[in-house]
Amino acid sequence: MKNLTDLKRRLSVSSITIVLVALLVGFSQNVAMKVVLTAVIALLSAVALWEYANLSFAKEIKIAKNTMMIFGVLQVIASYIAIQFPKYSLLSLMVIIVAGFFFFLAHFKNPSDALANVATGFFGVCYIAVPLSFMLEILYVQGSSLFPAYQMQDGRWWFIYLLLVTKITDVGAYFVGRLWGKHRLAPRLSPKKTVEGAIAGLAAAVFLSLAICLFAKRFFPEHFDISLLSALLLGSALGVFGQLGDLAESLFKRDADFKDSNKLPGLGGILDMVDSLLFTTPIVYCFLRLDLSRALL
Repeated sequence: MKNLTDLKRRLSVSSITIVLVALLVGFSQNVAMKVVLTAVIALLSAVALWEYANLSFAKEIKIAKNTMMIFGVLQVIASYIAIQFPKYSLLSLMVIIVAGFFFFLAHFKNPSDALANVATGFFGVCYIAVPLSFMLEILYVQGSSLFPAYQMQDGRWWFIYLLLVTKITDVGAYFVGRLWGKHRLAPRLSPKKTVEGAIAGLAAAVFLSLAICLFAKRFFPEHFDISLLSALLLGSALGVFGQLGDLAESLFKRDADFKDSNKLPGLGGILDMVDSLLFTTPIVYCFLRLDLSRALL
C-alpha cells in the first residue's frame, strides 16, 4: 500500500512537471521565456549542487558549497550568453577554469583534506552544472554557430527527444523490473533494479528513438533530421547511459547513506530527477556538435 501511494504521488508530481516543461519548451523562442528558462535551469543546477554538497558533508568532505553553487549558476548563464553572442563561445570554458582556481583559494586558509575537498567540489560543477548548461545549447541549436549542420533545425524537438528517450528508459526499466524482474542488476547500489528492467529500458529507448525518427520524417523533416541508423545508435546510447547516470547517483547516495538526495514531495530530490539526464545530455550535445548523424551515413 505504501509503495502504491508513493507511486501515485510520483505520477501526480511527474504529470505536473511534464505540463510545466511542455509550456516552457513550447514558448522557449520568446525572448522573455529564454531568460525564464535560463533562470529555471540555473536554479535546478544550484539546488542539485546543494544536494550534492549534503552528500559530501555526510562523508565529512567539507567542500566549498557556496563557491560550487555560484559557479554552477554562472556556468548556465555563460552558456546562455554564448548562445546569444557567438563571439563569447568560450565563456563557459572560462567559467570552469576560473572555478578550479576558486576551489583552491577556498582552502588556502585550511589545507586539511584539501585534495579531497577541492577535487570533490570541482567535480560537482562538472558533473551537474555542465550537463545542465548543455540543455540550453541543445534547446537553442537553431541558428547557433556551435552547431553549423543543425542551424536550420528546431532545437525544441531535439530537447523533447532527449527528455522522452531518457525518461522512457526509466519508465520501461521501472515497470518491467517490478513486474518480471528476477536478477538483480546492482544489488549493493540499487536493490530494486534488475537485469530484466535494464534490458526493457534499453529496448524502450531504442523503440521510441526510432518511432520519433519515423514520425519526424513524415511530418516535420525540416525541423528534426536524423537517419534511422543514427536513431538506432543514439537511442541505444541514451538507453545505456541514462541507466548508468541513475546508478552513478545511487553510488553517491549509498556511500553517503541517503535514500533520496532531498525530501521534495513526489520527487525525492532534484538530483534524483535529473540523474539520468546528467549522462544523456552530453551524449546528445556531442552528437549534434560533432555532426555524427551525417558521419554515420
